[in-house]
Amino acid sequence: MTETVAIIVDIVGSRRADDRAAVQANVHALFRRVEESVPPLLALWSTAGDEFQATYSSVADACAATTLVRLEAVDTGTDVRFGIGRGRSRIVSGAADEIPIYDGSAWWSARRAIDTVHRLAGRTGRARTWVVDGEDEPADTNAALLLRDELIGSMKPREARIACAMIAGRSQAQIAEAEGITQSAVSQSARRSGAATLVTVQSLWTGGRA
Repeated sequence: MTETVAIIVDIVGSRRADDRAAVQANVHALFRRVEESVPPLLALWSTAGDEFQATYSSVADACAATTLVRLEAVDTGTDVRFGIGRGRSRIVSGAADEIPIYDGSAWWSARRAIDTVHRLAGRTGRARTWVVDGEDEPADTNAALLLRDELIGSMKPREARIACAMIAGRSQAQIAEAEGITQSAVSQSARRSGAATLVTVQSLWTGGRA
């Protein structure tokens, strides 16, 4: 077995979608868009129903990747949940030409984490992410994720696009030109929506990588 950080992803409200296949394709596209910024160990793959899995080298990378996915998703109308688990992982079955089936404590922790998110949704409707690290549920990380999800959940599409662009290192002038608004409007939006705070949080998670 190897040490890894596993993510289980599911789609919020997928049964209400008119075209579930299109929504699932959009989740794959969202993760592909963020892979260059935060490379996974194993890129996202579909499992059963409306669930997906991926692995990352650290909890910080998993948090950073899910931040970008959530921001990108605002503009698409797709909403996803994440269970992040750190532990051991191994392949238990699968032919050479098939996607392997993984098992181990990382996946058990990720399942426990996403079950927690489902329960939290009853108390705080914008909770979308939880971390289980071995037997621990790190309070500091999970508190930050709850606040992050609250910020992103309240963002309008333009505010989320501005946050993504700022995280990518684009200047306010470049963002203003792309959005067809003034630089002052970009600055005001970043402060009002919390985008400026997300930029700092993302930098802490990625160690300064764009």
